Amino acid sequence: MKLSKMILVIASCLSILAFSCQSTKNDKPENLKDVAYDAFIYAYPMMEQVKTLNGMFNFMNMKANEVSMNPNLPWDNVGQPIVAPNLTSMTGGMYIDISHGPVTIELPKVKDRYIVYQCIDVFTHNFYYMGSRANHGDGGQFVFYNQSQNLLETSARPVLMEGDHAIIVVRIDIKNAEEAETVRSIQNSIKIANAPEQIRSYPEYDKEKAFSPAFVEYINELLTEIPESETALFERFKKIGIMSDVKLSEDENELVQSGVDSAYATIKKEVANLDIGNGYIGATEIFGTREFLNGNYIGRAAAAHFGLWGNSKEEANYFLLTAEGEGKIVFKEDELPPLTEIGFWSITVHDENVLVHKNEYDSYVLTQDKMKFEDDGTIIIKISSKPEEGNWLYTPGGKMVVVIRAYQADPEKIENYVPPAFIQNK
Repeated sequence: MKLSKMILVIASCLSILAFSCQSTKNDKPENLKDVAYDAFIYAYPMMEQVKTLNGMFNFMNMKANEVSMNPNLPWDNVGQPIVAPNLTSMTGGMYIDISHGPVTIELPKVKDRYIVYQCIDVFTHNFYYMGSRANHGDGGQFVFYNQSQNLLETSARPVLMEGDHAIIVVRIDIKNAEEAETVRSIQNSIKIANAPEQIRSYPEYDKEKAFSPAFVEYINELLTEIPESETALFERFKKIGIMSDVKLSEDENELVQSGVDSAYATIKKEVANLDIGNGYIGATEIFGTREFLNGNYIGRAAAAHFGLWGNSKEEANYFLLTAEGEGKIVFKEDELPPLTEIGFWSITVHDENVLVHKNEYDSYVLTQDKMKFEDDGTIIIKISSKPEEGNWLYTPGGKMVVVIRAYQADPEKIENYVPPAFIQNK
């Protein structure tokens, strides 16, 4: 055995022995601050989803087990207080409640354009997809259920989910106003085919509660059972009242509050770690299934803080660049977003708050099919206050956020992709 390996083995043995002795001598219960720290990071995305859904219930009149489609053209959202609006798709959604039985949805066959149904569970995992990539745009019925439910014989495709609640976000590609009726017809063909009459009540969001020791109540309201893979985790969480009847003293609540505050500071710091170079923040590894995230709870929390309901990298990837003034982004042929054969990408300019304002040129987004190539395969995106030849996007000047969306990217290559830098005009 090499000396270096022998040293590592001895060190490991000493470490285990020291831990065993310490446990025997002290045997102290785990600090509640540490438990609260981990529990808040776990719960934060779930609470952000509660906040967002409450907004949709109140302002979009979304209801459980009903289809809620937005008939507005995407560019009609320009000037609205919508963060990073998608200007290439008409949107909608369904809030699914299977607490009293499975729910079956019916989807139309859509082959002439990009469509995606992104299914997000109570934990904010992207647990299932339907649409152009996932099932080639084929229609049919899909029945959503959980492990505690017995499915009757049905021709619908079974979709297993965790928990009682899910949100299905629908995006349908549209190129111009002439396609509006076609897309609205697709929206109207999305149906709830079967659903139980009863539903569970959904939590009301309260910011003060969400950032206090009472945040544990959100998990207790949302979950009816502990995920099988997280039994040990929830055994720790019981100490602060999650899925348990523990009553904490004033001093213990102060420890929990300290853990909450530290956890939120860590989440915000983790978002800064999403910097991938050239001034871009990238989100390719923090959205996905439970299996894909594989216990990366801080990544899941950072994803919720970055922007809730981001797609898994197989479906779409997002790159945000904060810049100032006028200039250009030059994509050499080998610097274009790496895509699959059916992939495409777009680029949008927003203000510093990631909002889009009306401008006299109606210049808001460039999609791949409308971009002009140079002779050597380069694409030059010009960003300025006055129209320019070629690929041009409007900015009034000042601070701005450029958003690049890459749909159906190459999952192996997109992980390490960094878009080219913004070159400011001199």
